[in-house]
Parts: sequence; structure tokens; C-alpha cells
Amino acid sequence: MTNDEEAASPIGSLPSELLQLIFGFLPSADLKEAALVSHAFYSHATNYLWQSVNLMDKWHLHVDADNNNVWGDRGRGVSDEHDDTPIIQKLYILATNPTIASKVQTLTHRCHMPTPNIFSELPHMCFNADNLSQDDRIHTLLWLAIRNLVNVQTLRIIYGHYNLTRILLAAFLDPRRPHRVPLRKLWVESSCLSGFETNYNDVLSSDYATGLESLRIRRLRADPEQCPDRRRSFLEYALARGGRHFPMHNAVGGFLYTTIDVRNLPPPPMSTVKIPTRAELRATADLYDTSIWDRLDFDGPDIQPFIDSNQLPLPNLKLGPANPMMTIIGKSWATLTTLNLDWILWRRPNTNDDAQAISDLQQLSRLRFPNLRAFQLRNAVVQETALPRGCFLFEDMFLDFMEAHTKLQCLAWPLDRFFSHQKQSNDVLARTQMIIYHLRNVIVDLRLDCFYSGNGEMNTDEPREPHEHEELIRRRRFICEFAVHMRKVEQLKLEGGIPRDEKRELVRALRHCPLKKLVLIGVTFPVGNTWGPRGIELKQHDPHHASDATSQLEGEDLEGILAYYKNANLPSDELAGPYYGWRAEPPLMMTIAQNHASTIEELKLCGYNGSPILSYMSPITTPLLYPLRRFDNLKQLVVSFWLLTVFEDQYRDSEIIQSWVDTRSPSSTALVVVTPPATPSTSPPVDPAMMPRYNNQASREQTFNRWAVMLKTRFTPSALAYRVAEDIAPHLSEVAKAQPGGVRDWEARTGARVYPA
Repeated sequence: MTNDEEAASPIGSLPSELLQLIFGFLPSADLKEAALVSHAFYSHATNYLWQSVNLMDKWHLHVDADNNNVWGDRGRGVSDEHDDTPIIQKLYILATNPTIASKVQTLTHRCHMPTPNIFSELPHMCFNADNLSQDDRIHTLLWLAIRNLVNVQTLRIIYGHYNLTRILLAAFLDPRRPHRVPLRKLWVESSCLSGFETNYNDVLSSDYATGLESLRIRRLRADPEQCPDRRRSFLEYALARGGRHFPMHNAVGGFLYTTIDVRNLPPPPMSTVKIPTRAELRATADLYDTSIWDRLDFDGPDIQPFIDSNQLPLPNLKLGPANPMMTIIGKSWATLTTLNLDWILWRRPNTNDDAQAISDLQQLSRLRFPNLRAFQLRNAVVQETALPRGCFLFEDMFLDFMEAHTKLQCLAWPLDRFFSHQKQSNDVLARTQMIIYHLRNVIVDLRLDCFYSGNGEMNTDEPREPHEHEELIRRRRFICEFAVHMRKVEQLKLEGGIPRDEKRELVRALRHCPLKKLVLIGVTFPVGNTWGPRGIELKQHDPHHASDATSQLEGEDLEGILAYYKNANLPSDELAGPYYGWRAEPPLMMTIAQNHASTIEELKLCGYNGSPILSYMSPITTPLLYPLRRFDNLKQLVVSFWLLTVFEDQYRDSEIIQSWVDTRSPSSTALVVVTPPATPSTSPPVDPAMMPRYNNQASREQTFNRWAVMLKTRFTPSALAYRVAEDIAPHLSEVAKAQPGGVRDWEARTGARVYPA
């Protein structure tokens, strides 16, 4: 379409601002088509197509018919687990087209592999894999691209390659970087901050500031040494190209094999295994990189000549700060509004060394952030992430910090680390009460977690060891001395090994708050056990099920629950103070309904152990979930369901998961729910009298795959969405279902909207 034709068309007469708004509703595929229509459409479409850029590598097979490694229908050969071709191609566009590069507002770099499993892999991972993205040409191309990325406001590095992570941090935290807007948000997850170097001299000067407004550091090590080369009693490893094959979680319930660089070998016999040296790994990566650039020169644009003709004098990177995490936090003090430290590994596995944690937390407690609105230290729920002994929010280390930050609206902290189990001095007690009195009218988002309790949370805590009794005292002090005073909390998240009776008392303590969102996450289904004591109900449907978790399941008081279930009216919660233990009483959902049913709009009830069995509801499930019909304002509900995958005495987990992966949306991690086609007309398309007649020949016998039919009708995302809606709909409020959009219910990332019948 020419400019004149476009101007004469009805859509061409619309203001540019309105066109831009319209283009914002188009999916990526339509935006790509629209970009080919005209120059104006191209400009509007690319504003969205390039608004967010993801630099991600890929898996690539170097085909070799003589190789013994077989990769299914992909052939034989050697795999490059981290092929940088997609990254190079995007960087070339950004480096050669300043107009497109200027449209980028969010830049993400991540590895194509799923992030490490937080329990079994993360404590053993090293993130300074120096043979990933090691070629100098990609480094030069990245520097050239960054020169044009003048409008990037958000930088996300998730499971980033060490060599690219160093450059991204060095460049985007450089105050001399060409930019029109400053970098406002930084998210670093499962990456290496150690070795973070700078290309400017004033990073440690007193007047240097990053300008960051939001900082999220997640699932990485606080230890700046990053896996020194010394032998330990546990395995440590990093991703590698051409290393030893090793199984890792694939994030969908199974495992995939990838190559790793083993850093610290445990004692024999495993230490006798032959592993490639670091020099051998770098040599292998050089061969892979040569192949990548040869393919690019043959298939794609002239990237190599462009790099040769635009050689930048690579910055003389200087050794960065000894503690990069605390340096970045400290240099952001003036502008930071959100600070999130999530699942920080303060110590290594099987050690009790708190030196690093104490040093970092002491530095943090001395910092002052005049604009801080959200302060989150989350998921101190395993041995490696737990806070050091003696660290409490309302004690010496952080008491001054809390007094200085009066603008906090979001607070996340371990439940058992607000108060000490020991008696406070009168001065500390008075200061603490003043802080709580102030927070009661400003905190709107409260997130609490607690150390995970093995196979599931108990109904009530019965401590046996002295330290367990101390933790119980600290948790219950929070309920009585903090939670009961809150008046503005709208979002509450409880995660980890919090006993059910303490969850109940937390909900009751916040009865005066306009709670809109409640999240309960644990190992055990938070509102009650639907499997019966020791999982007997589950074993009736799945007799081969064997799990240590079911042995810890406590039975519910069915008689007491049914007494409240048969009562048509919602009884009032007349108890004044907290009480503990779990005797004959209403289910937890009843307590939530009594105190917050009129305000809650979103509920998340997550925990697999004892959760409702999809399509096979046990007798106690209905009375446990019955109070959900009291939530007239509910808009979204997330519930864990247990999915039975046994068919003809075989577990079909892997086949079901693979079918989900095959139907995953290419633009997200969500599953695609396909609307069934309309029922065809019953009338034949042709008059039966006109139908031709054929000789009655014997038809060929057809094989009938019963599992294929079951997979399509019971386990596809669409079928699961229907089953979830069928199970949960009877428990929901008719008022909530009648509201526009109904109630959105989610299970296993499969979405279904529930409407009135």
C-alpha cells in the first residue's frame, strides 16, 4: 500500500495514537502480517514486536551418521547443548538497525534450559560456566547492540550465560552508556554475579548510583567465590558444552540429559569417573563456535564482515567489587522502591557457616532507602536459605532499619523471624510497638514463609526438640503481637511448613483487614486432607501408589465437619483470642469464609498431598470445599488437584506430560485449550436415495488404541479444563459465577472459566 492509498483509506485517517492503541490488541502473528502492509503499519507493528527482546540459545545437533549417539527421529550425531545462533541473529539486527533497537524496552537473556530444581539441583549449581558464549565475536556484537539499546528500562537475566551476564551488567550499570531513559528494573535469577566487572572507575565511589527502582535477586548464591576449586563431600557442577552427560529436571515432571562441567568431586568411587578438563571443554566449544559462524556465513547476512568493520575497542574490564550483590543494592539506595531477595543461598549444603549471611545482612540492615515501598526477603525455607541464628526483624540488627523505612506497603519475611523467643528489653519492646502501630495502617501486602516440613504440614505443632519449641514461640508471637494489629492488609501469602491451626489463627487475626487475595502454599493441601488417614482413599483408586508423604497424613474429623456442613447459615466467629490445636471444629475454609468471604476476590490453595482427586471426589471433599459458595466476589481460584494417571495397570505420566508439551502455546508456557467444534447436523448432506451402492466387501480390520482415545478424551488440556470445571463448579457461589467473566479456575496451568448452569 502506497502512502497516498493509505491516507485515503478509512483506517489511514485515524490518529496515530489511536492506531498505536489498536495495534496493541493484536497477537504477534497478526502484527507480523500487519508490518508488511505499509510503512505506517510497519512502524506501529514493530513498536510492539520489538518492545521486548529475548536473547536465548538453543539445542543443536551436529549430524554424524557414524556417531553412536542417537537422538530419536532427529538422527545421529553430537549435540551442542548451547548453540548461540538465535542470540547472534538478534544481536546483529539490533546492532545494525538503531531504529528497531530503540524500540526495545525490556531485554531478557536466558538459557533455553529450565531453571534448576530449587531443592535437588540449585544447591549444587555453579553459574560461572565460562565455555558458554565464549567466542569474542558474540561479545563484540553484544557491545555493538547495547550501543543502540537506548530505551531499555528493564533488564532480566535468568539462568544467564556467564560471559554474557558479565557484559550485560557491566554495560547497563555503566552511567556513561548511551541512553535516553535510565535502567529502572533489574532481575537476576540463577546467574553468577561473581566476576561482575566494570568498564568504569567510579563504581566504588561514594557518588555513583545505579538509578534502579526495582531490584529482584533470586535463586543464586550469596557466596562471591562461586565454587572455588577445592574438593568437597558433595557434587558441584556447571552447565557446559561437550561435558559429561547428566540428568536434570525438565520442569514438566521428567528429566532431560545435558552436559555439565563437574567442579568439585565427592570422594570415591564417584571421583574416579573420567571427566573433561576445563581446557578440553573450551576446545570443544571452539569447534562448535566455528561451526556456528560457518553456517551463519553460508546461510545468513554478512555478520562476520560487519563485526570486522566495526571493531570496538573492547572495554578494559576492571575487577569488580568483592561482594557484587551488596554493592548493587548499596549503590541503588537513592532510587530503589522495590527490593526482593528470593531464595538466596546464604550457605553451601551440609554446612552451618553463617559468616557470609551475617556479613550481608548486617550491611543490608545499615542501608537506608528513602523511597522503599516493598521489602521482601523470601523463601528462607530450606537449610541453605535459612537466616542465621539470632537474626530477627524486630531485634538489634533490623530494628533501626524498620524505624527508618516508614513508606513500606509490602513486607515479606520469615514468619518465625519477626520476634525472638527470648524476652525483649523494655526499650526494644517499646520501639517495636511503635513500628507495628505505624505499619498497621500502611501494610497492604504481607508475605510469610516458614521452613518446609518434610512430607507435609501438621494440623498442629507438637515440638520435640528445643529449637522446635523456640520456633513455635516465635510464630505465635507474630500472630498475637503483629498480625492482630493490622488493618489494611489486602494480600496475604502463607508458604512453607506453617501448621494448619496457625494458618487459621493468622486468618482470624486479620479479620479487620479488607483481604482481597489469599495464597496458601505447602506440601499438604492447605484446607484439609481429602485422602483420609495415611491416604486410604487415594489407595482405593490407585492401589499401586507408594509415597512417604501419605504416611504422615492425618485424618479429618468427619463428624465435626459434617455438623457445620449441614448448617445452612454461616456461623459467626465469636472467639476473641487465638487458640491452638485441631479438635472437632469447622474446616479451614469455613474460618476463611467467616472472616473474609465478603472481600476475597482471588484464592490460591496449593499443596499436592491430600488434595482433591480429579473426577474422583472422596466423601469428605464436598464438606471441606463447601464454604467456597460463600465467596460472592471471587474472580479467580487456583486449586491443586491430584491427577490419576494409571491406565491398564501402568502409569502414563510421561505420555500425558509429553502431550501437554506438544500443545503448549508457542508464545507462553500456558497450555492451549481448544474449543470443541459445533455438533454437526443430523441430516445427511445427500438424499439417501441418491447415495451410490457398493458391493458389500469385507472391511479391513481396524486396530483400536484404547489409550490413545483415553489420552484425547481425558488428559488433553481441553478435557482437563472441563473436568476441573465439572468438579469445582458445584462448590462456587452462584453470585460469583453470574458475574461478567465468571470465576476463572486453574489446575496444572490449564484454564477454565466457570459460569452458572
